[in-house]
Amino acid sequence: MKLNTGEEWEADDADIIQWQKTYPAVDVFGELAKMESWLDANPTKRKTEKGIKRFVNSWLSRAQDRGGSSPIQSSAKKSLRDRSNLDDLTDVTWVDGPLKAHMINYFINKYGQAYDGDIVYREGS
Repeated sequence: MKLNTGEEWEADDADIIQWQKTYPAVDVFGELAKMESWLDANPTKRKTEKGIKRFVNSWLSRAQDRGGSSPIQSSAKKSLRDRSNLDDLTDVTWVDGPLKAHMINYFINKYGQAYDGDIVYREGS
């Protein structure tokens, strides 16, 4: 996520694990991707290095209070209407050959998943 200084900030593994425990109904990786997109679209509202974790916690808390955002995995192919923003962000259906495996690994490492049509690859799977 881009900070108000223009520097990039990335959550560390310990924070992500803590957020997953604290907000069990929330798809933490999906919400982090939404935050990153929101901050990109709202440069005047970017956070400081000291304030970014408070922003993340507030966002995740609101997502939890709204009933969560945890994706339900389905074996059936998702319609465009059923796809999440994270599916769209991590879509690798357009890539072929050896680059596809690279893109799948990249998206799994950055967002926790990669979407390939009817298959959603996740960390550890």
